Amino acid sequence: MFALLKRFRELILVAVLLIVPLGVFFAHAKKPSERSRLDRAILWLTTPIERAVSWGVTVTLRGWDGYVALRHAKERSFELTHEVEMLRLERQQFLADRAEADRLRSLLQFAQRSPDRTYVGARVIGVRLGPVGLQVLAIDRGTDDGIQRMMPVVVGEGVVGRGQAATDVLVLTDRNSSIAVRVERTRARANVRGLGKPDACKLDYALRTEDMVEGDQLITSGTDGVFPRGLPVGKATKLERNKHGLFQDALVVPAVDVTRLEEVLVVTRSEVETEEEVQPAAYAPRAKAP
Repeated sequence: MFALLKRFRELILVAVLLIVPLGVFFAHAKKPSERSRLDRAILWLTTPIERAVSWGVTVTLRGWDGYVALRHAKERSFELTHEVEMLRLERQQFLADRAEADRLRSLLQFAQRSPDRTYVGARVIGVRLGPVGLQVLAIDRGTDDGIQRMMPVVVGEGVVGRGQAATDVLVLTDRNSSIAVRVERTRARANVRGLGKPDACKLDYALRTEDMVEGDQLITSGTDGVFPRGLPVGKATKLERNKHGLFQDALVVPAVDVTRLEEVLVVTRSEVETEEEVQPAAYAPRAKAP
């Protein structure tokens, strides 16, 4: 008997491995009411085994997903984080380069609209706009580039100021700055004087009888011997027409925000003829009697 089992043990093992699963399958396939005692015995014997196998497979899969499959997840996370940071830096650099290109394009277009003037481009490398002392911008060009004192400094939006020293620009908002202007709408004359604030100037010598309204655009008149005519200077606001006196008062919002400038143009030569300076009647010298 034992010799027979030993001789056919492989066949018997294969038969058992085939019969047992089939028996379990058919036992599960039957309805509870149709199961025989043999079926119930098979289920009673195999259920703990099935549960143990199922538990083992679940634990193994969880271990694989939680450790083996994620073994390099931390390193990959660091790599992706670094890549995202590099892309953000590249995007910021791209936006900065695009903004610079837009500013330079605007300056170039402005220069091309005035072929009768010669410009030198410069970068702003220093800013001093405090309430005490001169309000100036330092630029990276100087006398070696043909820049001299009193030369106009502009951008596409309008007047920035005038040359103060070799590499300094006195901005139009400085208290020492005064620019002869016209009201673009009515051609009335006045002066724009700085108040020492980077966002406001004062309108001087605007005759009370002149037609001026809030929002009037002010442009250079070309009568001060510094700025060519027609450059935007600012916009009149808070207009007050006094009942007495010769002049009306107003504030001026500069056309150029001097706190945000990065590049400027220095007008080194202008072929536009400037008008002869004409003072208000109250300040004009009286003619001597013959």
